[in-house]
Amino acid sequence: MAPVSAAESANAALRAAALAALRDIGVTRVFDGPPPRAAVPYALLRELAATDWGSKTHDGRELRLGVTIRDEGESGARAERLAAAAEAALLALPAAAGAWQVVSVAPVRLALVAEAPARWSALVDVRVRMLRSG
Repeated sequence: MAPVSAAESANAALRAAALAALRDIGVTRVFDGPPPRAAVPYALLRELAATDWGSKTHDGRELRLGVTIRDEGESGARAERLAAAAEAALLALPAAAGAWQVVSVAPVRLALVAEAPARWSALVDVRVRMLRSG
């Protein structure tokens, strides 16, 4: 089996930390990939874009994490509240994620999108900078 790269290790650690953080925001379920069918409101952990953020002496990664809140209803108010809760949960990620230390988390985007009549998506994106511990 090939050794796990720094990028793969950081991605896996951040996804696990994000899934744990999103469990208590008030959605029916949090998915780590497209759900076949799900009761609304639910959260979907989207793409994870990663770039090198290291130095000569430390492995580091900058990761852009996306979450989509899907909901239905006359207004997008509930989706917007859940998105704000998701953003707050991600901004409060624990300092340690696996073998990585979370150095900073910054909001990038919080947007509400009307997909169809009475169908809403709220998009939350954050930037996370991490250094390998040790």
